[in-house]
Amino acid sequence: MKDFSLIKWYLDAADQQGNVYIGYHVALHWRHLALHGYQHLWHTPKKGTHSQGGLTEQPLPVWEQKHRLIWQPHHLAATWDSVADEIHENLYCTDQGEIIWHCTQPKAKAQIHLPHLTFSGWGYTECLEMTIPVWELPFDHLYWGRSHSEHHYLVWIKWEGATTKQLLWHNGTRASDVTISATHIKDPDCQLILGENIPLRQGKLISTVFQPYHRLTQLLPEATFLADERKWYNLGKLVSKTGSEPAISIYEEVLW
Repeated sequence: MKDFSLIKWYLDAADQQGNVYIGYHVALHWRHLALHGYQHLWHTPKKGTHSQGGLTEQPLPVWEQKHRLIWQPHHLAATWDSVADEIHENLYCTDQGEIIWHCTQPKAKAQIHLPHLTFSGWGYTECLEMTIPVWELPFDHLYWGRSHSEHHYLVWIKWEGATTKQLLWHNGTRASDVTISATHIKDPDCQLILGENIPLRQGKLISTVFQPYHRLTQLLPEATFLADERKWYNLGKLVSKTGSEPAISIYEEVLW
């Protein structure tokens, strides 16, 4: 058994009015340490961004009839109904560990119910399994994002460092000849033109996600928390061979 294991669920939803929800469910095991945690992040145009979470074990997302994912942790009742098939990829594999990515719902219809925010929109869910420690990742620059329009979806992953990788899926098809930049995402069949970035979270994880958990940061290697993360909501345009559509994107850049 590996000394390190991290299972992280990520679930989101966003609409064209700028309402956003992002949820995390994390289970971490390292040596004799076992930690469970969750976080809700939500954003509205009028009230900005807020978050809530804790180092407590919460219910896992569960499937209903194979196409609906339900998550009901503290303060949230939410569903994601799949409109696209799942994607699986072994992103990295060495003797030291591996990174397995389960994109459980690359595109879904989401319903979000929080005490102060209820909305529906396009959603996305994934589960990441890692047995390589976070402080030994083979890259120092990561880009990730998802974008949804009425008839299309894009999911992209790019990293740079000791190893490099650039992946993009368009409506379930993995593209090889792609461009991933700060202004546009492009493959041979479509182009996502990004609009104005609305910040959802910016700063080092030790001062954002982990700021309330000072005792935790003393238990794990310091490099675990020094990543500088920038996450945005973006309302842009997806141009394909059949025309153009408004596209809702959530994407991030992380530097170590």
